[in-house]
Amino acid sequence: MAAQGVSLAMTLNPLLHSPPLPTAPMNMAQTPSSITASTEVAKYIQSQNGIPPSNPVISSMDPYHACSILQQLKAMYDEGKLTDIVVQVDHGKHFSCHRNVLAAISPYFRSMFTSGLTESTQKEVRLVGIEAESMQLVLNYAYTSRVQLTEANVQALFTAASIFQIPSLQDQCAQYMVSRLEPQNSIGVFSFADHYGHQELKEKAQDYIRKKFLYVTKEQEFLHLTKDQLISILNSDDLDVDKEEHVYDSIISWYEHEQETREVHLPEIFAKCIRMPLMEETFVEQIPPIFAQAMPINRVPKGKISANCCTRRLGMTASEMIICFEAANKHSGKKQTVPCLDTLTGKVYKLCKPPGDLREVGILVTPDNELYIAGGYRPSNNDVCIDHKAESDFWLYDHSSNRWLAKAPLLRARIGCKLVHCCAKLYAIGGRVYEGDGRNPLKSVECYDTRDNCWTAVSLMPVAMEFHSAVEYKDKIYILQAVGGGADLIGKEKYRMCCFHIPLQNTQQV
Repeated sequence: MAAQGVSLAMTLNPLLHSPPLPTAPMNMAQTPSSITASTEVAKYIQSQNGIPPSNPVISSMDPYHACSILQQLKAMYDEGKLTDIVVQVDHGKHFSCHRNVLAAISPYFRSMFTSGLTESTQKEVRLVGIEAESMQLVLNYAYTSRVQLTEANVQALFTAASIFQIPSLQDQCAQYMVSRLEPQNSIGVFSFADHYGHQELKEKAQDYIRKKFLYVTKEQEFLHLTKDQLISILNSDDLDVDKEEHVYDSIISWYEHEQETREVHLPEIFAKCIRMPLMEETFVEQIPPIFAQAMPINRVPKGKISANCCTRRLGMTASEMIICFEAANKHSGKKQTVPCLDTLTGKVYKLCKPPGDLREVGILVTPDNELYIAGGYRPSNNDVCIDHKAESDFWLYDHSSNRWLAKAPLLRARIGCKLVHCCAKLYAIGGRVYEGDGRNPLKSVECYDTRDNCWTAVSLMPVAMEFHSAVEYKDKIYILQAVGGGADLIGKEKYRMCCFHIPLQNTQQV
């Protein structure tokens, strides 16, 4: 250890054992010669210790350079200046653009223009199977990095991006399709992704189908699945069904759509997808002979279910829970816990607590069993602090991983707002903030679109409200607040009520 200490000292102090320095008479009154001598000494010391002479190089970068270049290229494209290639697509639509831009964004065009083939010297190239709108969107993306996606153009644009080998554009299209998944289109998106080999989009669509299985099976698209696609969905542990009979019924519906061609597949589908021990014996006994013959021969008795022979599906293990937030005294200095009570077994579990120990959040469980929290405040280290800073956080709880997923924040930070689900949208209503001269209740209402992951401001309430309640009833939101009260007015409180009309997005006091 002593040797290491010496070694360290030598490393930090290289001059202690350096050779003697050359000496020369110096006239310190002569400033230039003094500086020269000092410089020479420094260079000598550096050379003796293997340090190269200092030659400082300053590297700088203009953060707006790339953006400026792109803007100028777009301007020249719009004006038709210095363009050197014309691209013709379906229906004879022409686009005059720059080879280098196309080659930079797309390996497809780079190969076309640099391979020495005929297209590399032509002034015009024709592309078959590319729609004019898709080509225009691809060019806008190439020149601006922006793209405007709609349900009408996204699949055609994805196809064009696939042909042109632009994975970044494909991914944006895929993300858009995932955000628009519904029971009505999920099978179509799944089949589309399967056809083009986009694994992430396929898995996201498949997960959605399994989660919304009972809704998806009612759609006509479900009947058009291929045999392999059907098996890939039904053989999963993550299928959200509360009983195996639903899986059997879905197979029969799929079979009856094209009986002649699909009957041959029944034995394989039943063998890979049906978990016989999970089915009621009375149900199995009533299965028609034509289907019973195709069922697995080895039927494990219902009472002998094990993880090895037959795993329960996701929906079969679900239980209704009562979740309690704010399970800690606000001024105790303790982190809050989020206990959950299983109403069937009486067992108590713990949910992952809100990020940053958020308090007084808006809380909502949607009809789709999704748990959201919004706003609130983070406790201060000062126990006596009551003027808390309002937060705009918005979080979705992920059941499978027991963690909170960040979503688009509220437009307005707020404490104690009420969250309500109505007409497939979420609403954050009222609450309070501590600003200016103290506590201020809020009139504002925000609407959240789960597909776009964004908030928009809607009609204000007639009066500001805090410590209120809100509930949805027949596509309207009713907001109730007690007025007055106090120790001497218990039982004599008055109530203020507002009704929010969703189609008109306005409120009225009732």
